[in-house]
Amino acid sequence: MVCVFDCETIPDIDLVKKNYEITQDDNILICEEAFFAQEEKTGSSFLPIPFHQVVTISAVIADDFGNFIKVGTFKGNEETIISDFFKFIDTKKPKLISFNGRNFDLPMLFIRALKYNLSVPAYFDNTNKWENYRSRYSENFHIDLIEVLGSFGAARGLKLDVIAQMAGLPGKFDVHGDEVYKLYFDGELKAIEEYCESDVLNTYWLWLKYELLKGNILKSDYYTYLQTMADKIEDTKSYTSIFKEFIKKELLNA
Repeated sequence: MVCVFDCETIPDIDLVKKNYEITQDDNILICEEAFFAQEEKTGSSFLPIPFHQVVTISAVIADDFGNFIKVGTFKGNEETIISDFFKFIDTKKPKLISFNGRNFDLPMLFIRALKYNLSVPAYFDNTNKWENYRSRYSENFHIDLIEVLGSFGAARGLKLDVIAQMAGLPGKFDVHGDEVYKLYFDGELKAIEEYCESDVLNTYWLWLKYELLKGNILKSDYYTYLQTMADKIEDTKSYTSIFKEFIKKELLNA
């Protein structure tokens, strides 16, 4: 089984208040004050990993060959979301596919999990020292596309949106990551979930192109998997028509 995953986060308001000089009462303004303070301090408004509270984890599930099965989102409060995702890894032991998941999403999840005393033994199993989730020398457990497509210094500045657009994928078309905190505090959780799902659909499609690049799948497989994705994504989603349109264009090359 293959699991293509991505997380969306917002600033942890309580932790922000304890570590930044906050003068605002509104949650959105608190976030923006923390961003400004962080940028003044480091040159980047991106908060350190412990400040990232998880609001969604979305995933594309595919079979061992890469054929699309479904896309969905782990829902609930932060503890439930992380706990359910960890249980999924423990019980199913899927091959993980991500874009910068090794350097952000997973370290962030592990740090946030400390708050709830959660466990994910399968991820830390190193019975085989070369074949495990944490090994950077094997693609059998985790493929981080930002690493394999832009190894070492070339990965710096590599964005999913840009590489997706270059490769003929939809990329980001409605929401961007720096808007998530505003959507969350405005009660637009559904919009966040669909944004996250669109990201994992882009990542899944990019991974298929990577598997084709390596010769692990044939072009006929690639086109079949894309058609399956088009057939199985729900018509009610905001991203569906755009993905189907781009898939249709790609299939014209079949």
